[in-house]
Amino acid sequence: MNVRNKTTRNTIICYTAIVFLFVIIRMLSQFGVLNFLGTIGTYLVNAFVQIGMLFAISIFMFKGVQKAKVKDVFKYYGYKKISWKAVLYSFLIGIIVYILNVFVATFFNAILSALGYTFTTSSGGGSYPFWLFLVNLVVTAILPGICEETAHRGMLLKGLSNLGSKKAIIISSLLFGLMHMNIEQFFYATCIGLYLGYLTTLCDTIYPAMIIHFTNNALSLFMGFSNANGLGFGNMFTWLQYNFQNNFIVALLFVIILVILLVMALKALSKALYKETALKRMHNLQEALFTEMMRTAFQSEVKELAEGTKTTHEEDLENFDKIFMSTSIETDNSSEIDNQMLKEDTPFKLDTLSLVLLVTCFILTGAVTLMTFIIGVL
Repeated sequence: MNVRNKTTRNTIICYTAIVFLFVIIRMLSQFGVLNFLGTIGTYLVNAFVQIGMLFAISIFMFKGVQKAKVKDVFKYYGYKKISWKAVLYSFLIGIIVYILNVFVATFFNAILSALGYTFTTSSGGGSYPFWLFLVNLVVTAILPGICEETAHRGMLLKGLSNLGSKKAIIISSLLFGLMHMNIEQFFYATCIGLYLGYLTTLCDTIYPAMIIHFTNNALSLFMGFSNANGLGFGNMFTWLQYNFQNNFIVALLFVIILVILLVMALKALSKALYKETALKRMHNLQEALFTEMMRTAFQSEVKELAEGTKTTHEEDLENFDKIFMSTSIETDNSSEIDNQMLKEDTPFKLDTLSLVLLVTCFILTGAVTLMTFIIGVL
C-alpha cells in the first residue's frame, strides 16, 4: 500500500475509534448512566472526551499507526506558527462568525420548530459566578478550540485531502456537525465547519480555525453569563427581536444588509489572513530555496573544477528535490509525511476498508443525531 492510501486509511481508522467511543459516552449520558458522577463528573467527562479522545487519539494513535514522529504529526496537521497580525485577524473573524452563527442557528431552529421539535431548555435559575464562567470557558471554549480542531481540521481534513480539497472539506464538516450528536447543533456546526475547513486549506495552518472556534464558543458563553448576571450584553438580540417583531419588512432589510456587510468583512479578513499566513510562508520558501540553490550550485562548481567532472541533468533534478523537501520543512511549508506522499506517482483510490469505516462513522453519528430529533418531536 502506498503512502497516500496508508495515510488516509490510518486517518479514518483513528477517527472511527473516536466516533465509537463518543457514541458510547453519548448513549450512557442519554440514558442517565453517568448521572451518579454529578456536576463535577460531567466536567471531567467532557475534559476526557476532548483531551483523552479527540486530541490524544488524533495525535498519539495516528502517530503509532502511521509510524511517524509526534513533531511531524503536529506539522502535518497544520500546527504552523502564525504572526500576531494573523492572530488578530482570526479573532475578528471569530466575532463575525459568531454573529452570523446566531442568524444561521435562528433560521434552522425555525425549521425545526415548524417540524414540531421541542428545544431543550437549560436551567437558568441560580447564580452564575465568574469562577464558573472561567471553568466553562476552559471546558467548552479552550479545549474544543484545540481538541476538536485537531481532530477535524487537523487529522480528518488533512487525511482526506487525497480525495480532493472540496470533498475533504465537505466530509470533515458534515462529520464535525454530526459529532455534536445533537440536532440543535448539527446545522450551524456544519456551516462553521465548512468555513473553517476552507480557511484551514487556504491558509495551510490550523491556528486560525482554533482561534475562531474558541472565539465563537467564548462569546456564546459570555452572552449566557451576561444574561444571568444582568450585564446587558446578552440582551442585544432580544432587544432587536422585540423592536422588529411588529415590522417584518424593516427587520428583514436590517438582517439582509447586516449579513451582506458581515460577509464582505469576512471575505476581506480571510484574504488578509491568507496573505499573512500561506502567502508569507511561500515567499519565505522561495527566498530560502533560492539561497540554498545558489550555495549548492557554487559548491558543485568548485567540486567540478577540482575533480574535472560534470554534473548530469539527472543529478541536478535529484539535488533540487532534496533541497526543496528539506527547505520546505525548515520554512514550515510541509512535513515529512507530506514529502513522502510527494515522492509517489501512483494514483490514489479509497480502499474498501476505508470506505466502509467512513460510511460507518456517518451511520453512527447520524443515527444518534436523528434520535435527538425524534426525542424532541415526541
